[in-house]
Amino acid sequence: MRFELILIEPLKLIDMVKLIKFSFVIMLFACGTVIAGQKSDSKKADRKLKKVEAFEEMVELVKNKPIEFVAERAYPSGYRNVDLFSNPNHLRIDNDNADIAMPYFGRAYQVTPGERGGFYTESEIEDMKLEVNEKKRKVKMDFVLRNKNDLYTCSLEVFGSGSATLSIISNNRNSISYNGSVSEWIEDGKEE
Repeated sequence: MRFELILIEPLKLIDMVKLIKFSFVIMLFACGTVIAGQKSDSKKADRKLKKVEAFEEMVELVKNKPIEFVAERAYPSGYRNVDLFSNPNHLRIDNDNADIAMPYFGRAYQVTPGERGGFYTESEIEDMKLEVNEKKRKVKMDFVLRNKNDLYTCSLEVFGSGSATLSIISNNRNSISYNGSVSEWIEDGKEE
């Protein structure tokens, strides 16, 4: 067996310069992609950490401090949603007491003469159940409020961002839901 030496023509200087430039461009592209991927992963991790921290703060707020829910929209059963921008409203929860002043839109089955048209009462909270769902990052509070003529079964779902949904089922009216936000309630005249 005989081996022959095959000589490859040396690359011309122009071709060599093109090859070097091409290699340099490929290396820059590869490095840029790796760095951009690292920055993107870092931003995602920062956003996830901020969401987890916000959720933990919201859980602490709901469990240990007085809170206030203020609705932005109402969703009556069987009717169009209603913007509550010009309707002052609140649900305030402090320990075992609640103060609710929410407008009502929908069908009422029994109304006491002289009674205001919404949900209005200051009463003790009954049957409070608190459920924390870390996977969905929400806190759910189920409780019952009574006034002299009605019973309100309430469910308040609070999300890590502070947004919340309040659903109320009444004995004398169709159910209704409200979307809004929850924050710490500081009583008028009190400063921390």
